[in-house]
Amino acid sequence: MKNGELPYRQIHLDFHTSPYIDGIGEKFDSREFTETLKKAHVNSINLFAKCHHGMYYYPTKIGTMHPNLKFDLFGEQIKACKENNIRALAYTCVSWNEDWADRHPEWLTVDADGVVGVKKPFDSSFYSWRHICHNNRDYQDILKQEFKEIYELYHPDGFWIDIIQGKKCICGTCSADMKELGLDPRCSDDVNRFDRISEMRFCRTMYLYIKSLDENLEIYFNSLPYRLDDGEDKEASSVEKRKYFDFIDIESLPSEQWGYTHFPVAVNYLNKYDKDLCMMNGKFHTAWGDFGSLRHKNALEYECFRAIANGAKVCIGDQLHPAGKLDEAVYERIGEVYDKIESLEPRLHNTKKVSEIGVLIPAKAGYDEEPAYVQIMEGVYRILSELHLLFDFVNVEDPIDGYKLLILPDQVVLSDATAAKIESYIKKGGKVLMTGSSGLKDGKSQVSSIDLTHKGKSEHAQQYLRLDESFFDDIPHIDHVLYEGGERVTGNGTVLAHIVKPYFERTYDKFCSHRQTPPCLSVSEDAGIIRCDGGIYVSFPVFKLYSEYAYTIYRDILEKCLRDLIDTPYIMTDLPAITELTLRSCDKGYVLHMLNYTVVRKAKVMDTVEEKFIVCDKAIRIYTGKSPAKVVKIPEDDEIPYDFADGYTCFKIDREEGYSGYSIEF
Repeated sequence: MKNGELPYRQIHLDFHTSPYIDGIGEKFDSREFTETLKKAHVNSINLFAKCHHGMYYYPTKIGTMHPNLKFDLFGEQIKACKENNIRALAYTCVSWNEDWADRHPEWLTVDADGVVGVKKPFDSSFYSWRHICHNNRDYQDILKQEFKEIYELYHPDGFWIDIIQGKKCICGTCSADMKELGLDPRCSDDVNRFDRISEMRFCRTMYLYIKSLDENLEIYFNSLPYRLDDGEDKEASSVEKRKYFDFIDIESLPSEQWGYTHFPVAVNYLNKYDKDLCMMNGKFHTAWGDFGSLRHKNALEYECFRAIANGAKVCIGDQLHPAGKLDEAVYERIGEVYDKIESLEPRLHNTKKVSEIGVLIPAKAGYDEEPAYVQIMEGVYRILSELHLLFDFVNVEDPIDGYKLLILPDQVVLSDATAAKIESYIKKGGKVLMTGSSGLKDGKSQVSSIDLTHKGKSEHAQQYLRLDESFFDDIPHIDHVLYEGGERVTGNGTVLAHIVKPYFERTYDKFCSHRQTPPCLSVSEDAGIIRCDGGIYVSFPVFKLYSEYAYTIYRDILEKCLRDLIDTPYIMTDLPAITELTLRSCDKGYVLHMLNYTVVRKAKVMDTVEEKFIVCDKAIRIYTGKSPAKVVKIPEDDEIPYDFADGYTCFKIDREEGYSGYSIEF
């Protein structure tokens, strides 16, 4: 990468243009094109050499140039960007290619139901394309020829290569490869695992090939490199796949397809590593191809500022009109956001994430992402971010000794080696919070410092929790419902909450009132929450429950447990839970990012952001260990008053809305 770092202000310029449309590029003007980008403070762009329709936008000898394009549009775009010092990557795609699907139907994927190419006959739904198997060797040879042609003709700064995703393919090539690995094409788990294996193999093969053309080319494969998995399966894990990426784009258009917890979960997994990250959202109201829509300015701000707050660069997705003319209104809006990001950049370079909690991810490599895993990760993100605690998602390969606390959320399955690693961490002074079935095996805890006897799953679909009033002194003293039963445990420690069973399990002919049966008067012998030498165990899947039900009592219960386990959190504040805070270290000291935006659901299937909210008369305490020389509001560089006591630097928030940043300098 130029200057060793990704640019902060990027555009992904979609150009999936049907061969049935005339006048392709007829309004393109290279000077107007680059002037529009420069006015919007854009310094990098992904340009289309080929699209999902299989149309090429230059005179190619490999495939089909768009029949209604009369000149080398891609070449003119690349040339204009180079002349104006705008980084330009060549976009091309792999599995979605309608032209090649017509030419070579034998290359299409085949699933266990016999559906060819994923797309069922007569399917006209959005985002439906026929799917070519990326594992087909003949197709891979064609793609290599394409990469070479683009490189030799245009010498782009790199390649942005789209759609390398397994689709449970059992075509002849994939079935043969599976059998060579001892996998069974009739077994769905084996097919899922081979999806991950074939993705990784493709990325490795093409990465090495493209680097053989020019080792300075920057390469990204849109193949879910941010997938959360445990890293133990070397052939299938995204940990292995990421070795063949020069940077990582986290594609996350939150309103319709991904939601507003998708990006922060992914970035919190990856931003502890050195590899450069970029957040990709879009100018669209919904998602890709939403012509005639424009993202609300506050939504665009929030998404972009949240990216830089998490150490990522920004790439805003747009789609060029078939006539080849950029929409000025779109780039005026992008320019307003990118102007502020450019002013912040001096404070963004060379910062590192500050974390105090490691969260061991429950997902296994080589398997489909189960909805439960997604819910758990979203629940972790929401609770910890709402409590303004700083955390990393970690896999079993990551070092853990630097964290004050390790969380095993809801259903983490431990190998013996990982259990021993956690026990060693505890002996060095670390603490553990285990919830749900995490760390339970063969009737006991795998972590001996959390000494439990496991009696199996609760026999009740819902049950209740009676809290110890002295420990949970500021939580209402009722028997709180647990919407999912959890585990039956006893243990060698202090019981902080007991399980209360319902009078009976609700059935067709035996029930009480509208929902769950009410609680018995007395507690059961099962512990709901127990504090042991090594930490605290919570017997129910609290993170999944919070994600599903948003019952704030679950967050309040965990807050008491977490504050008991962490002596000196990095951030202490009276800001509201919806304020998002991130802390990053740098040579000068620390940079604190604060986001005050409101995510709302005004439609049945999507969230959006329309309003900033105002915070007044609040305080932030940051553990710095020593008194700083100054605290500066950025990007204005205005010094603000502060106090220092007990290792904490404290300053007031008089009135802020939207994005704010602060530099604590020594």
